[in-house]
Amino acid sequence: MNNQNVYAVYAEFLVQCRRVMGPFDIEKLASDEAYKVDFFNRVMLSEDDQLFKMADLVNRALTEEARSVH
Repeated sequence: MNNQNVYAVYAEFLVQCRRVMGPFDIEKLASDEAYKVDFFNRVMLSEDDQLFKMADLVNRALTEEARSVH
């Protein structure tokens, strides 16, 4: 998946997260690793299957991107 697709999926994922989970701190999500881990754990516990699948896809894509940068 190219970066443009990853960002489009990530944006849709964040919209769905807000719908299912309510408000969250987007800046903290981008900069605080502990917050990000907690956020993804809460998503994984949600009963929304689509959100769960998107979280897995986004998490894997972001992990791969981080590895390629380092």
